[in-house]
Amino acid sequence: MGVFALTLAAKNDLRGIARFTEERWGRAQRLHYLKGLDETFKILADSPRLGNPCDYIEPDLRKHPFQSHVVFYNCRSEEEIQVIRVLHKNMDAQYRMLLRHSET
Repeated sequence: MGVFALTLAAKNDLRGIARFTEERWGRAQRLHYLKGLDETFKILADSPRLGNPCDYIEPDLRKHPFQSHVVFYNCRSEEEIQVIRVLHKNMDAQYRMLLRHSET
């Protein structure tokens, strides 16, 4: 069984998603959506090559859709992934990745 780790940026993304979802659709939907994201992280950790490569943004970066969001991650090994960002599908991922690097 694979494992996953979240970057600080990914944790902040999840907080924002949780806040927005609860304000818009309520607590039950927030819990349901976050549970779905958690399950997606586990699936990706078990099958790290499932996501599509997006080397055009960053070397070794992969992405996988989940409903209205896209999970960006890299493979640390065949049993571990690092979730880099969780962005809305309409966001400019390249720009957001540049922001992430400027914050570190």
